[in-house]
Amino acid sequence: GKVTYKIVGGNTKSKKALKIDAKTGAVKVKKRTRKGTYKVKVKITAAGNSTYKAKSVTVTISVRVK
Repeated sequence: GKVTYKIVGGNTKSKKALKIDAKTGAVKVKKRTRKGTYKVKVKITAAGNSTYKAKSVTVTISVRVK
């Protein structure tokens, strides 16, 4: 089924610095983000269909800006 991605947690600094594409899951760092490590929680959801049940998982990702 259809898979979607959404930032659901992390501190304010990290949520402002990172953006995730809801359809592809690609993570982008916003311009002028300071050096450092940013952590956010991302919820990944797969829609169900007649064969598979819907499923969600939350993962923590770290992005290091040099």
